[in-house]
Amino acid sequence: MKKLLSCLAITFGIIYFIYETWYHISYNQSNLALTADYISVLLLLIAGIVNLRSKKGIGLLCGAWGYTFCIIYRAFIWRMEAIWADELAYYETLQVKVLILALIVSFLAFIISLFKSFLQKNPNRS
Repeated sequence: MKKLLSCLAITFGIIYFIYETWYHISYNQSNLALTADYISVLLLLIAGIVNLRSKKGIGLLCGAWGYTFCIIYRAFIWRMEAIWADELAYYETLQVKVLILALIVSFLAFIISLFKSFLQKNPNRS
């Protein structure tokens, strides 16, 4: 499971980077919003690599997935509020579908890594 979560984080991070860069270029997203997304990408990539190389990287991976889930959740809620107000642009409906998939993946990965971090054996515990 450790290798699967790490590979998922790295793959998700690469796809996330490509998609967010495309979105930024195509729809003139603000640099501030892009920075928050790139922080998420960087956390996923670093945590995935560290978790593959270290036995103690699951906490870092949990944090990366948690941050990623929160960023995606906020983007999703913003679009849902626009849908409810009937102000969502046509091209944003695709983003809602992508965000739903990303929410499911990031939430499940976060929960699994959270439980794995609690179950990790630590020789310093009494």
